[in-house]
Amino acid sequence: MNAASGAVLRVSRRFEFPAERVFDAWLDPATVSRWLFATPTGRMVRCDIDARVGGRFVITERRDGEDVEHTGEYLEIRRPRRLVFTFAVPRYSSRQTKVTLDILPSGAGCELTLTHENVLPEWASQTQDGWTKILGSLAEQLAAGGYGELIEAGTLRFERLLPGPIERVWALLTESDKRAKWLGSGEMQPRAGTPVKLKFYHSSLSRNSAPVPEQFANAEEGQETEHMVTRWEPPRVLSMTWGSGKDGPSEVTFELTPEGDRVRLVLTHRRLRDRTAMLAVGPGWHSHLAVLVGRLGDREPEAFWATFTRMQEAYSTRLPEDR
Repeated sequence: MNAASGAVLRVSRRFEFPAERVFDAWLDPATVSRWLFATPTGRMVRCDIDARVGGRFVITERRDGEDVEHTGEYLEIRRPRRLVFTFAVPRYSSRQTKVTLDILPSGAGCELTLTHENVLPEWASQTQDGWTKILGSLAEQLAAGGYGELIEAGTLRFERLLPGPIERVWALLTESDKRAKWLGSGEMQPRAGTPVKLKFYHSSLSRNSAPVPEQFANAEEGQETEHMVTRWEPPRVLSMTWGSGKDGPSEVTFELTPEGDRVRLVLTHRRLRDRTAMLAVGPGWHSHLAVLVGRLGDREPEAFWATFTRMQEAYSTRLPEDR
């Protein structure tokens, strides 16, 4: 590869996530398939990653009925600071280029600098723009992807860093038409102690589609659930009861905190009676939050049931067995 014959491009971005998490997002196939080289209207059909020096990757997206393959070989892997790989898109050119990622921890986050060598000069502007958008997609994926944590018995906590301002996020929690785009519709009175009925149509949350798990087949007719608002502190805190049972309902709290031009959302679901309940609400909240992140990022989210099915397996391995 003769780097001198091509352009050298650099793109930098700060991430509000640890360097380890940003680094790993480039090598985990399940994560990579949701953001790297993914386009809004394409569908990822292959993501093979052999994450070792000398190992190769093949990432293929189907666009307008045609498969676009991205290939390369890993030259250097030094977690969490440096990743180097060759890169080519054979459909458009046989030219081999080189991509270097340098990740520098900075406070609670990190700075990533991507250097792309040996780019054809006529493709330089388009390639620079492409990497800028890809790093933006990575930021969205990281914001969408954190698992719920079991912080104490019967309590799951989720955290997402969302585009602001805080008033926009508050409206998506409290206004029926906006909430319907990621969770469920239902008019909500602006004070604690008031009832609210939520109506859920999970398959309508995205134009993308996926099979409905057999145990939730009845949900396709729509579900209506009853809740009670327990805290109303705009635009920072909203709490409501959730579900029912012999031990009474559980409770969900949304807490919003501005951080620059972004908003940190902390969702805490308390009083979950057992592991079975957590295996329902864990994948459920994870999937709804993925839709929310997509809506705030002005992109079409993955089908709710596709995310839910994948997260069922993930949470079953993460949540401890009942004792």
